[in-house]
Amino acid sequence: MIEFTISRVVLCACGVLLMVVVTSALGGVYDRNTDVMDEDLASRFAYMLDIFQSSDDDTIVLDGARILPEGYTAMVHDGFVELLHDDRRNMAATDYTGEFRLRWGDTITVTHRTSPRSS
Repeated sequence: MIEFTISRVVLCACGVLLMVVVTSALGGVYDRNTDVMDEDLASRFAYMLDIFQSSDDDTIVLDGARILPEGYTAMVHDGFVELLHDDRRNMAATDYTGEFRLRWGDTITVTHRTSPRSS
């Protein structure tokens, strides 16, 4: 009878350890996927600004709720796009020469040059 009880206790302990190992592995996979998606978003944001910089348009309206995930902030400065969320930071280079900050939920108008056509 005591052997049966000990075997069940050992079986429960092994189950708990197995769940801890699987949970930590899945957490690592989730963190890695988030990092990859954040890097991709920073690169795409920089590419969008590069296209804007080389276009004939003088202004662009950026809606943070459509571009950024909730809780994220994009800072553009010194030729870089910096994507911030909690303690994570991802950067991408851009040809855009201006500076601005776009938070989730904000809508801003960005200008890159002044021409006689712009008001």
